[in-house]
Amino acid sequence: MSFVCRAGHASDEPDYCSVCGAPIGGTVAIPSAKAASPSGSARSSCPLCGEAREPPDVRYCEVCRFDFSEQKPGPPPVAAATPIAAVPAPAQGWELVITVDAALDTHPDPDHPCPTSVAPRVLAIDRGEMLVGRHDEQRDIHPEVSLFDPGASRRHAKLVREADGSVALQDLASMNGTQINGKDVRPGMRRRLVEGDAVTLGRWTRLTLRARR
Repeated sequence: MSFVCRAGHASDEPDYCSVCGAPIGGTVAIPSAKAASPSGSARSSCPLCGEAREPPDVRYCEVCRFDFSEQKPGPPPVAAATPIAAVPAPAQGWELVITVDAALDTHPDPDHPCPTSVAPRVLAIDRGEMLVGRHDEQRDIHPEVSLFDPGASRRHAKLVREADGSVALQDLASMNGTQINGKDVRPGMRRRLVEGDAVTLGRWTRLTLRARR
């Protein structure tokens, strides 16, 4: 058996995390090997939160980010942003321009076509952290940056206001990944954004950072 510490590490020890030393008390034990159904297929639900594994070959749980491949919690968040020069925040703050870009939909689905004639939305970044993803009333997931994109995870990424007023983006081990200016963001890694940076995710979503007007 493995045990999960408060930081999300899988520990071989039941009292203190064998990775970071945090106490294990009150956390959940998980199987150390992959569980299989009688037919030999992979586990169909998450052992931590019970969420259905859909599609059956997806690596991370949509709700709690459990890693089905490694049978342990997904990658823990990385607190530090990638080192770049400090970017002074505009006095009026930041905002996102949320655009539906059909050019991003390289694998169209006839049952869920990319919407057309959707005007860009502008959303102020007015909180310390803002979840980016799909709204789900049943699972009580209400992202501040709510997307209507079937390729986006419910908890896809988050925007974080840094101490100097700049904005960083962190991918939350999303199913289909996140890109900044066309480059992949490593799951769990926090990347600081500058004005004009374009974040693309899901099938057709583009988020562009700009100074608030």
